[in-house]
Amino acid sequence: MLGTQQATTDGVGPHGYVVVTVNRDGKEIYRHEDHNIITNAGKDFISAQIGSTSPGTNGANFIALSSTSITPAAGDTTLSGEITGSGLQRAQGTYAHTNGQNTFTVTRTFTATATVNNVQSAGLFTASSGGTMMAENTFTAVSLANNDQLTITWTITLS
Repeated sequence: MLGTQQATTDGVGPHGYVVVTVNRDGKEIYRHEDHNIITNAGKDFISAQIGSTSPGTNGANFIALSSTSITPAAGDTTLSGEITGSGLQRAQGTYAHTNGQNTFTVTRTFTATATVNNVQSAGLFTASSGGTMMAENTFTAVSLANNDQLTITWTITLS
């Protein structure tokens, strides 16, 4: 299902797409797909990585989650109410890119170690704490039981 959040999809500049799934006992119980916002700081980060003589030491491949209701905005630099425990703390995802393509993905599967209610937003960062928030997304709140697996797949398109 597509959300209502607007994104840059006119083919100019970077834009992203996020897929969120939750699996319980091996069965998918939740799925959300939506465009995301590339933050202003994220655009600056991409520019520095491409053109600077001293780019950052790490790409944007850390995913953070929040149970706070947010309205993503280009000026955001942090993820309000970031979850710091219960197996859902910020973690490095797996980066994938095929040469010759204009997209890359970052994927992370989190396993809840406790019940966590209303997980409803995510951010893509350049570090395990602090760092630059390159992209941000919100989705319909989902509650997780112990051992539920929440997977975020972030696709960033450079066009």
